[in-house]
Amino acid sequence: MNALLEARAIVAEATRTPIESLPEYVDVLTLPAWDSMAHVSIILAIEEKTGQQLTTEAIIEIQSLQTIANLLDLLSGIGETT
Repeated sequence: MNALLEARAIVAEATRTPIESLPEYVDVLTLPAWDSMAHVSIILAIEEKTGQQLTTEAIIEIQSLQTIANLLDLLSGIGETT
């Protein structure tokens, strides 16, 4: 699955917003349902999906669909072997 689609699914579930209702660009400031509890759910979903604990710096960076997608791409690359 594409990282941006995964990010959309994570945010939709955490905020209890239908995925089809999420605009292409969503961030913590434009989606009222993205409150502190939803933010914790997003963090936990990323950690569960990647199998890695997020650093404080990574958690601070989580502010939009795109930053979540970038983080998923980065963390999925760390676990791969060549």
